[in-house]
Order: sequence, then C-alpha cells, then structure tokens
Amino acid sequence: MEIKGTAVKTTPDFVREKYPLQYNDWLLSLPPVSRDIIAQTIYATSWYNLIDSVIIPTQKVGEMFFAGNQTKAAKELGRYSAEVALKGIYKIFVRVSSPHFVLSRASSIFSAYYKPSDIKIVESKDRKCVLELKQFNLSEKLIMHRIAGWIEKTLEITLKAALRVEVVNDVMSGQLVTRITAEWD
Repeated sequence: MEIKGTAVKTTPDFVREKYPLQYNDWLLSLPPVSRDIIAQTIYATSWYNLIDSVIIPTQKVGEMFFAGNQTKAAKELGRYSAEVALKGIYKIFVRVSSPHFVLSRASSIFSAYYKPSDIKIVESKDRKCVLELKQFNLSEKLIMHRIAGWIEKTLEITLKAALRVEVVNDVMSGQLVTRITAEWD
C-alpha cells in the first residue's frame, strides 16, 4: 500500500509541535528507511510506502510518547491531521455541513490518499455512518485508528460530539476488511 505525501507529513509535524525537544530522538529511533523518508523533503503529491512512512513512525510515537500505546498514538495523529487539514475556510465549510456530507466527502478523499484502496460508506442513517475500507494488508491495520481519530475530530469540528468511533478489523480471504462506525449526538 502507498500513501500520499500530504498524509506522511502529519507525523513529523505532530512530533515537532507536541514534543519538540524529543524530535531528534524520535527521528533517530526510526529504522534507516523510515528515517530517510522523514528526514528528506516530503512532497505532498508523491507516493510513499505506507509501512515505512507512516506505520513505523506511528509505532515509534506510541512507544515514546504514549507509554507504548500505538493505537492511542494513531488516533491522536488522526485527530491532529484533521485539525490541521480542516482549518480556515475549510473549518467554516465543515461546520455548516452535515456530518453525513462531510464523511461522504472524506471517504472520497481517503481513497485518493491510499493506493490501491477501496473506501466507501456502506451505511448512512440518522446519526450514524459506517465506512468500509478494503485492500489494506493486515500489517497496515494501525492506519485504521488514525483514520478513526480523523473522523472523531472532524465530527467535533462539525459541532457534533462523537458518541462512538469504533474500528472493527476482519480478515477475509487473507485481506483486511475494516469497518469504522461513527455515531454522534
């Protein structure tokens, strides 16, 4: 799986902003391939290997700053990503839109950030939305919690409190199939 550079930048930006004194230690903790990606210019429109550019750096964020909780780190990185991406005029647009509309647009955007991928809304009713994500490998499932964090923060920006954002991973025919269910008040 590959990921667009815009999403890769989030992790080093997060560490620089939230843990500036430990940034170099975090960077040095990465294996050489990941370190090289992060240390060089990350181009927004370029494609990067998901494991090397995001999964491993997220795991290290979890180890260093979240007492080993990689899932929490992924969720916080997703929340940070939404906060950064949905500011200014986008924030106003998101606030006046319904959560259903925003999440339907998000599923299209997510599909453009991961290749190959199959990301779609499979259920949308009242105060609930379910996204289904396919074509990801089992070794990439940490990214699902990052996407869930993004959804949770996006709901907050729409001025709806997330009552539940749940990630359920299943393996079907050796492939990861994930459903992220979001419910709000």
